[in-house]
Amino acid sequence: MGSTISSLGTSAGRKRKHSECEDEDGSQTDEEAVVDVVKRKKLKGTCDYIYQTLFLDGEGSDVTIHALGKEWKLHRIYMCQSSYFQSMFNGSWKESTADHITMEIPDENIDVEALNTAFGSLYCDEVMVSPVKVVPLLAAANLLQLEGLSQQCAEAMIETINRATVCAYHVAATQYCETEVQTKCVKWLERRLTSETSVSLLKEISVELMSEVVNSQELFVMQIEVDVYNLLKVWAYLHLHPNWEGSWKDVRAQSNTYFASRATDSSLCFLETDEGRKFVPAFRAIRLHHVVNDIRSIQLLDTDRIIPQDWLHPVYKSQWVCMLSVSQNRDSSPSIDKFRTNALRCGRILERNSSYCWRWTGFSYGIDVIVTYSPRMRQLLLRRNTYTHPVSGAVYLHQQKNIIVRVAAASFDAKGCTSYYTCSGLLDLTLDPDEEKVVLQLDRSAVFPLSVSVHMAHVSCSATSIQSRDEQ
Repeated sequence: MGSTISSLGTSAGRKRKHSECEDEDGSQTDEEAVVDVVKRKKLKGTCDYIYQTLFLDGEGSDVTIHALGKEWKLHRIYMCQSSYFQSMFNGSWKESTADHITMEIPDENIDVEALNTAFGSLYCDEVMVSPVKVVPLLAAANLLQLEGLSQQCAEAMIETINRATVCAYHVAATQYCETEVQTKCVKWLERRLTSETSVSLLKEISVELMSEVVNSQELFVMQIEVDVYNLLKVWAYLHLHPNWEGSWKDVRAQSNTYFASRATDSSLCFLETDEGRKFVPAFRAIRLHHVVNDIRSIQLLDTDRIIPQDWLHPVYKSQWVCMLSVSQNRDSSPSIDKFRTNALRCGRILERNSSYCWRWTGFSYGIDVIVTYSPRMRQLLLRRNTYTHPVSGAVYLHQQKNIIVRVAAASFDAKGCTSYYTCSGLLDLTLDPDEEKVVLQLDRSAVFPLSVSVHMAHVSCSATSIQSRDEQ
């Protein structure tokens, strides 16, 4: 009524304001005066009402679920969004008409809170997923066959992978067939494993997962292949001593002492013993043909006596044959598969956007590769050093030398998540003496510290079968 009156003209020929509601004697009525002070209030949304009234309060419930010592008063029409309950209610089961149903929860990952959240998701559009509770919730969603909730859990896991969650997420993703989460966890470990100094992380990595990561063609190795061996040595020690506590520096020293003492007390190499055999798949993934290219690494292998001699003898022979073949231009034509499984893996962390220049140690078939980073151009370059800088070993003096290389760079945020990644793809380079070529261009979004991963193979002839291409 108030709004109607305010739209009419007064006898004085002007429109009244909303507050000017008068009786015939010209005074405002109490009822109409209230209109001026009433504030608009937002009505509770339908979804909020349904969640509160039907789920939390249980009004109109037609079935009660008992599980994990708690009961929920629910509604069949909402529960049928779950394939689990839809099959139960529509099949010839005793539960299809029962008013009270006791659910057995065989999955130990599922707790009361997760089950409550999963049931509640049937009554609302949004569910808050906490990283701390995401694995139990994924388990509950998997049991109840709630695809939307499972997807939401998977997305939350992908967004929160870090050193504290990566192993638990990988186990859960494997158990509940979330392949994208599995892939992201492995990818995180590929880029972070050899630069992480986390005792707790190494304790959590299973033999199967470590084997997969070390064997990966995308592994970032910091600095050279023997550092992968040293990492596995610490990892094996921690699995043998799960209650060990201390710093990364202390555990490295302790693992060295432990394996050196074992070597003097036993005629068997560690991986030949009963307690060492379970670690064999992970150590098998090391590219030993690049470990034995450095004299100090060979001495380390002899001191530790972790790797059996019958593993090493064929490696020494194959490397000698490879050296002769490359030096005499008689090595076989390279292939993509051969490069990915046999290439030298090495890397470096650039702490800031400033000039860097370095080389990696070890036998390199007569080619001294120097890597430089130009901060002004934000470029990584490879130089075939022949005459410019002193070289400790023999230098290949032929006019041209061919290498296949793949360079990747990644940055990580404070939580350890990848914030920047770029890759050169496979590059087939022909280098003259002291020639330098750009192998990776960084854009302005790259932040430091920056992890640089280089996979490289020396060949006697151009790898025409390998084309440069992006491998993002």
